[in-house]
Amino acid sequence: MRTISIPIIVLLSLILILSCGTEKKSQDDPQTIENRAERQANENERRIPVEAIVLKPVSLEQTLTLTGVLRPLHTVDIMAEVSGKVTRINKEMGDRVTTRDTLAYIDDKIPYNNYRQARARLLSAENDLKIARLNLESDKELHKNGDISDIAYQNSILAVKNAEAGYLSALANLSVMEKQYKDTRIVSPVSGFVAKRFIDLGTMVTPNMLLYTVVDLTYLKLDIGIPQDMINLVRAGSPCTVTISALDNTSFPGTIRYISPQAEAQSGAFPAEVEIKNTKDYKIRGGMTAKVTITLKDHRNRIAVPDYAVISKNGDRAVYKIRNHRAYLTPVSASSSFGSQIIIDKGLADGDTIVVVGMKNLGIDSPVWIERIAEQKTAGTK
Repeated sequence: MRTISIPIIVLLSLILILSCGTEKKSQDDPQTIENRAERQANENERRIPVEAIVLKPVSLEQTLTLTGVLRPLHTVDIMAEVSGKVTRINKEMGDRVTTRDTLAYIDDKIPYNNYRQARARLLSAENDLKIARLNLESDKELHKNGDISDIAYQNSILAVKNAEAGYLSALANLSVMEKQYKDTRIVSPVSGFVAKRFIDLGTMVTPNMLLYTVVDLTYLKLDIGIPQDMINLVRAGSPCTVTISALDNTSFPGTIRYISPQAEAQSGAFPAEVEIKNTKDYKIRGGMTAKVTITLKDHRNRIAVPDYAVISKNGDRAVYKIRNHRAYLTPVSASSSFGSQIIIDKGLADGDTIVVVGMKNLGIDSPVWIERIAEQKTAGTK
């Protein structure tokens, strides 16, 4: 049996210890650790941070905000229909009036006398007609018995017709004179408030002279212009909200009453009229600036993406779709827009993930890592 000498064993042990120490030193060497961290950093740096959303079919909603100036539902300019001097003024600017109130009086002496003469002429014409009819009845019996000639009988018939014509003429004249007399009392055809008074006591007025302006503030209206891309989503009768800054931004319910079928040439918008009901104490007044808010809804579930996520170039549209930590520039086909959302027909599907923030750092095919999954929006404001 061979015996291994002690010096050889010691030598082998030293070699083993030195080799282990060298390996541990190489693993813990700072330079090695730094190189490893640098390689990891370079690998992470190649992935571009982005924000994304996961698509799903949605029902879109948009708030359309427009401004306008409130106007009374009815504004009536009251004109003089007779000549004369103003003898009394009953209503001042700001006074409330009804259709039964007399706002002012014009001197009625001459119109009243003409009215009385017309009544007298009518009474005389009525008596003439009665006498002519009585004479005709008498002449009819005489003619039947042969006591008068045919010519005399025909004259009796013509006398009745002339009397009837005189009566109708007197009746028409009375109607004219009665109107002229009543026109000396200035009344309003609508109930409301006196917006302006253009006459004073003693003013000489002539026909078609402006006397008062009366406004009906029971309801108010304002004109707005609906953009062409929204016109198919708005209907006459649609509700809206009217906010008035002069009343501490108080909001009132309103209704879109009318929409013009013809767009304006300059703006391209479709004129529409919004109507709101006034408060019981008539706080809303004509001329106030108001903001109209219309909520538009598209109840069809469709794929839509934010407009800032779509890249347009030379008329083509594309988005960055993420698959396996890579963002691919993907062409899409868009049918229309709904506020800040673009409706996609082709190129995207339910469950696809697209980039919404960070597109400027991406190429056609880029590695990415998602910093945040944003919530898909279904509403916008225009």
